[in-house]
Amino acid sequence: MRLRPRTIRTQLVVLLLVPLLSLAGLWTYSTFTSVRGAFALMGIADTYRYYGTPADDLGRALQVERRLAVAYVASDGGTGGAELESAERTTDRLLAVVREHARERARGTELDLAQRRRLTELITAAKDLRPLRDDVRQRDIGWSMTLHRYSSVIDPIFRLRGSLAALQSGEVARQGGFVIDLVRARELLSREDAMLTAAQVGPPMTASQYREFIGTIDGRKLLHSIVDPELTKAAKESLDEFDGGSVAWSLDSMETAARSAGAKDVGLVVSRDRWRQNADRALTALSDINVAAAGEVGEQARGDGMDVLVRTGAVSLAGLFLVVLSVVISLLIGRGIARRLTLLRNQALELSGKRLPEVLRRLRAGEDLDHDAVARAAPDLRFGADEIGQVGRAFNNAQRAAVQAAVDQEKLRRGVSAVFTNLARRSQVLLHRQLTLLDAMERRSGDPADLDDLFRVDHIAVRMRRHAEGLLILSGNAPGRAWRRPVRLAEVARAAVGEVEHYQRVTVRRMPRVALTGPAVADVLHLLAELIDNATAFSPPDTKVEVRGEIVAGGYVLEVEDRGLGMSTERLADANNELGEAGAGSELPETDRLGLFTVGRLAARQGVRVTLRRGRFDGTVAVVFIPQSVLVDASGDDVETGEHMLRPRAVPEPPGPDRADAAPRTPRPRRGPTRPREEGRTVTGLPKRQRQASLVAQLRDDGVHQSPAEPPGGGDERERSPEEARSTITAFARGLARGRDAAAPQGTAETGEIGG
Repeated sequence: MRLRPRTIRTQLVVLLLVPLLSLAGLWTYSTFTSVRGAFALMGIADTYRYYGTPADDLGRALQVERRLAVAYVASDGGTGGAELESAERTTDRLLAVVREHARERARGTELDLAQRRRLTELITAAKDLRPLRDDVRQRDIGWSMTLHRYSSVIDPIFRLRGSLAALQSGEVARQGGFVIDLVRARELLSREDAMLTAAQVGPPMTASQYREFIGTIDGRKLLHSIVDPELTKAAKESLDEFDGGSVAWSLDSMETAARSAGAKDVGLVVSRDRWRQNADRALTALSDINVAAAGEVGEQARGDGMDVLVRTGAVSLAGLFLVVLSVVISLLIGRGIARRLTLLRNQALELSGKRLPEVLRRLRAGEDLDHDAVARAAPDLRFGADEIGQVGRAFNNAQRAAVQAAVDQEKLRRGVSAVFTNLARRSQVLLHRQLTLLDAMERRSGDPADLDDLFRVDHIAVRMRRHAEGLLILSGNAPGRAWRRPVRLAEVARAAVGEVEHYQRVTVRRMPRVALTGPAVADVLHLLAELIDNATAFSPPDTKVEVRGEIVAGGYVLEVEDRGLGMSTERLADANNELGEAGAGSELPETDRLGLFTVGRLAARQGVRVTLRRGRFDGTVAVVFIPQSVLVDASGDDVETGEHMLRPRAVPEPPGPDRADAAPRTPRPRRGPTRPREEGRTVTGLPKRQRQASLVAQLRDDGVHQSPAEPPGGGDERERSPEEARSTITAFARGLARGRDAAAPQGTAETGEIGG
């Protein structure tokens, strides 16, 4: 799985952390290595004393044992047996010390892998001493083989000394190498001593043994000539003093004699006692010079180690300062970048989430914003000339484009809204005139068939008026109708039923005596008409739609229930969301079903809540909660139901030249004074049909159709003849019969029920 930081700050930290960690790692490694090397130099003397000195002591003891073993094997009588046993015990004791130091590591004297390997080789080679000694006791080998086998045990000591010198560096390492060469020169003198002793106590040398003897002498002198100029001052003075002394002069004279004598007489020309005396003194002097030179090199290494430690400490502190400085600079740069990016993000979020929506809200509210107002509400982001600033400028461009698009869209929306409003108001004026004309035609007509057609046209005109009001609502305007005084909620429900196509299928149940405030009547009436129309449209034609209401805590609840197939849970949720979004002032939905959107707009205007849920019989129930703020008591004095109550205000005509183009209004006949008669009857006593007589005056269409230019007034009403009255009664009876066939009547009282 690929790890990916989620924030810019984390990415910057990771980006800066990788090189910083690498730099810190390199600094740590170099400091550790340098300090370790410095302590190693300072510990050379201690390491040499712990491992090198016992090894040197063992080497000198092996050289003595080798000389005695060679003499024992070379002599016929096995001379020197007691001395050889004493030398073997000394060797074993010193070998035990070396082994003990190999097992137990002293503090500050740790060996590396190569040095540990050389020490192991020395201990392994020492295991050959026991079989070698047995061969010497039994005299199964010659003195030449004895010499070589002892030398193979001594050689690992020089390799160990060389590995210990490898800890050194610079001049100290160079001087350590010369000290080892000086030790090898002493080893060559010890071999020369053993070979000459064997020739003195045993048979003469062979030609090969003699050549080896002469080569040993030449090798020692060559090493002396190489080492002498390179040694330190004190070591050189000691070596020069030895070379110029009597011991070296005596050895040189005896070696010259041995070189001249040849292989057979080499043991005869050199005095045994004189050689023994000078050889022992020379070996002791060279050993002292070696020890002094090694100690001097150790002290020099200690001083060099201290110097290296001081320099390493200074360099490490400087490196640490640079690392810390790099960390601080990186953190400052990273925090600066992260802070600017965070500020850019916050300002961009504030701009896109608060300021820009506020500009759009002000534009939608109809406020005209000039360039300065937009610049103050949504200022440009300024973050310099680098890439972050370029991002800010790019966001500014996007912001300006968004604001311009919003302005253009708002202009377009206002234009479309103005077109809708103009068309709706024109339609309302024409419908108003049409309804007025229909009312006059209904009053004049006596033919039942014509009256039936006129009623249908009248009903269609009422529905068209509702759709025209829907255009006004969708364009953000209020419906054309308005009431000043409260109207009973039952009458509002009946008026809403009268504005739907299939009103015969709607049943209005009993309702408590509650009235709506005047400003809320038009919105609630239109809202109920949309819900009832939707219920009749999406339910089978042979089913009923029921409207019922009851008082609840905090208000009043109206329910419109159909017997249709209903909607799924998802569709109900979507429909309720559409109602809520419409109430929140969202844009027009991209659908041909605008009823829910209209209902949501109307509900939001009056604080009404509309919710859709499943019905008891698989239908759909629209629950309308009307808050107490728009309700009044229906028994109040200001709630009137007669002819004298306030009628709804007329719809104003649209402005512009359309006034001249509009069709001339058809004035209603003026009513003159008539003799008193029973309400709803002619002067002859016959029943007279009065359109919408069952509704209260506020909900009658004639009040809506009334324009400001046509004030209501009385006029002479033509008296109908008995024949006309008979035709009217016949048409009324036929219509009543058709209504009874469609559905049984259920009463028209305030507390009763009405039905188709």
